[in-house]
Amino acid sequence: MQQYLQLFLNSVQKKGKHLDKCFVVAFTSALPEEGVSYVAQSFGVELARRIGKRTLIADARRLTSLNILQYESVGRYCFPTDVPNLWNLPADEETNDEAAGEETDDDFRLQPYGDSNLKISLANLQTLRFAFDYVLLDCPALGVSDEATFFAPETDGVMVVVEADRTKREQIQNTQRAIETANGNLLGFILNKRNYIVPNWLYKRL
Repeated sequence: MQQYLQLFLNSVQKKGKHLDKCFVVAFTSALPEEGVSYVAQSFGVELARRIGKRTLIADARRLTSLNILQYESVGRYCFPTDVPNLWNLPADEETNDEAAGEETDDDFRLQPYGDSNLKISLANLQTLRFAFDYVLLDCPALGVSDEATFFAPETDGVMVVVEADRTKREQIQNTQRAIETANGNLLGFILNKRNYIVPNWLYKRL
């Protein structure tokens, strides 16, 4: 995992020198339970620590059920973590009432109705771009949901998590094809849950 983190950080820092806006990356996989949330969180922690800028890990599905078009409402749903410079927009419906006055959830949340909630999620993402320097979108697997392909063209890139000894080559290729068909920028693949046949300390010496 560490080598993927370093490559990702190098890429982000290089691109960041030429960007005057928020850098948004979507994380997804071909199959459920390949560790997308774990990888996104790991990257978020390292990004916040090493670069020291405002970083948000956001659940992509949550963006389809909220209306955070107003900048002032961001603090109601995005929570600071124990890691400096790192915030979280969780999948559940927690709210930080103290950060946004006494408004109720009904003042902000939109009920799902057709494609309208997907469209509003793009506007929500634009608001987050103004509030943070980096946004990491935790998307469901493409095998069960199309959030990743929906958000792909609106991000700066997509990272695909691949579970070792589980995901088949054809599934990986289909995932790549889906992202590219959606006009997404595929940044790369991350091998997760790798089982080392030799001890890790010895593997590092090889």
